[in-house]
Amino acid sequence: MKSNHNIIRELLKRHPDGLKASNIAKFTGIEVRSVNKALEGVFGVYIDRWELATHRNTLAAIWVVVDVPINCPKPNNTGIRSAKEYKD
Repeated sequence: MKSNHNIIRELLKRHPDGLKASNIAKFTGIEVRSVNKALEGVFGVYIDRWELATHRNTLAAIWVVVDVPINCPKPNNTGIRSAKEYKD
């Protein structure tokens, strides 16, 4: 299975005001469900704000990317497996 993380990050870099998952899907040709799943794990991507969706009178997340400085400290132990190791 191919990861779409880099594709999504690069697209969001070109759209500093952010995009909805549906817009990301349209621009990339990736299915919306796959985009939503990938957005959960893309490094440096977060929800900036919520806007009214085009249907069902709901809210849609606007996703943006932040460039992480090269000298930014990075944690060594992240994820579910690391959390379990600390409990034992």
